[in-house]
Amino acid sequence: MGSIDSVLVRAELLTAQGRPRSAIAMLVPVLEEFPEHPTAWCRLAAAHLDAGEPGESLAAAKRAIVLGERSWAHRLASLALVELGRHDEAVVSAREAVRRDQEDWRCHVALAEALGHDSPRAAVRAARAAVDLAPAEPRTHEVLGDASMLAHEWNAAEDAYRESRALDPDNEDVAAKLARLAARPAPDPRRPAATLRVRTRFGRAERVALLLVARRLGAWVAVGALVGMVAGHPAPSRALAWFGLGVVVFVALLGWRGWLGLPARARVPARELSTREPLVAVSVGLVAVAVLAMLGWTLLVVLGFGSLPVLAVALGSGVVAAGICWFGLWRIWASSR
Repeated sequence: MGSIDSVLVRAELLTAQGRPRSAIAMLVPVLEEFPEHPTAWCRLAAAHLDAGEPGESLAAAKRAIVLGERSWAHRLASLALVELGRHDEAVVSAREAVRRDQEDWRCHVALAEALGHDSPRAAVRAARAAVDLAPAEPRTHEVLGDASMLAHEWNAAEDAYRESRALDPDNEDVAAKLARLAARPAPDPRRPAATLRVRTRFGRAERVALLLVARRLGAWVAVGALVGMVAGHPAPSRALAWFGLGVVVFVALLGWRGWLGLPARARVPARELSTREPLVAVSVGLVAVAVLAMLGWTLLVVLGFGSLPVLAVALGSGVVAAGICWFGLWRIWASSR
């Protein structure tokens, strides 16, 4: 493994030196020998991105995601999707990166860049989160300035660019942005301030986010039911009631956290959900059935009755809910290829 690590270090140096194609030429034969190495796929995705090849970068990042890379692959996928103009999907990938590694400022930077196209004020919030995590990083302040420009917050943009410039005086890009900002004509006080128009459509990003949340809920309630069946065979003890209650509470908290983490446009009423994304509506209904079945089983255990058929209902409903979501995500992925 030492040899591949040294290759990855050299590839990183080549990319930093502005020689991404040399890095790609080095990484391709390594990946033929080590095709299951997620970090190598991420390094290849980064090199393709620097070489101006977002399509190839996205393909490499997806391979790293499949191999279980924590958050870097999701960040790279988001950056590639932004370059491809697929901003909705970029937001989903960046949000997943933040969910997986909330303490990594680079994840929040990726989210800010993805949100800038359609939700500049949300991009400002994401960029400020990055600044809070890494105030000594000039990149976080630069991205905050970019997001503030998109949100028409000129003073905040100037302050952010100046802070970035102070941390990295050699950054000519930030100097150019400051110069453009200084050359901007003063607003006419007789004209009303322009308001930002933000899209309100329900698109691919909202569908993917909802399917991910519903899939997670279905999978966890199915796992809880399966563990309950194994632990309670042939006759469950009353102590298992605490386990059943814990599963219900855990799934409820997971659902609440998932709901809060959804994009604003994805939080639609249940009546609208059935028409906008029926697969999610069906999956949520099945999760509700599974949770109710778990509650019923818990009550029966407290009363001294063990009912495996009730747990079977919970298990089956959870598995079907997760499967429906998998199908929905696969359909979205297949349509974007």
